Amino acid sequence: MVFAYIILSAILLYYAIKYGIRDGLIERDANKDKLIYLNKSEKLFEEIFDEYSAKNKEKKSEAKRIYNEAYDVLVSEIVPKEKYDILVRYKQEIKNI
Repeated sequence: MVFAYIILSAILLYYAIKYGIRDGLIERDANKDKLIYLNKSEKLFEEIFDEYSAKNKEKKSEAKRIYNEAYDVLVSEIVPKEKYDILVRYKQEIKNI
């Protein structure tokens, strides 16, 4: 009887893993564009931080304002493509000061 429970458990575990992985792959493929833009936005935010860190004291307050606005955009619920476009604008802004 124990042997039957082990076999049944193995079969159930097999199907749970099989369909769990399949659903995960389907969801990943469906959100591929979103994930790409989120990754690009994160890298762009790191570049904004590098620019902010490199500014001297006279321009630091303006750079801090832009950095804070960029952070707010990064953690907001905006669509990832719009988020990326806004961060590109902030990067240009912080480079120009």
